[in-house]
Order: sequence, then C-alpha cells, then structure tokens
Amino acid sequence: MTLKEQLLQAIEALPNTRLAEALSFLKSLTTKPSIPTAKSFLTHLKTIGTWSGDDFQECLEAVQNSGGEAQFDYSPNPFE
Repeated sequence: MTLKEQLLQAIEALPNTRLAEALSFLKSLTTKPSIPTAKSFLTHLKTIGTWSGDDFQECLEAVQNSGGEAQFDYSPNPFE
C-alpha cells in the first residue's frame, strides 16, 4: 500500500468531527517553511560565487577588529 493510500485510508477512518482539524493540519504543512538542510545550504553556497573586489583585506580587518569577548549566562534554568 502506498503512502498516499495509507493517508486516504486514515482520512476515511476519521470521524467527521476531526476532518476539519485534519484538513487544517495538512494545509499548514504546505505553508510552513521547510527546515534547510546542510546539503541545501552547501548547494546555495555554490551559487554565491567568489570574492570580486579590492577591499578584501579591509573587510577582513573589520571582521577581526569587531570581535568581542563571548559572554555566557551560567544562571540556573528557571524552568527546572
């Protein structure tokens, strides 16, 4: 049995009172943004290209000079 057939069978087994909820859930799946994967991120990086410009050293220095100390909050979790 295919996945689509299993879904249709599960929908047919739902009581009428739950069909609207199921439909709402299914519609939310199409509007929910997908979670990017490492593979999709690497694919995107390939489309960016290479550095072109004469300000690389200036930009690199700006990044290096803007780094600050990391701050960590070691306070206990208030939800525990």
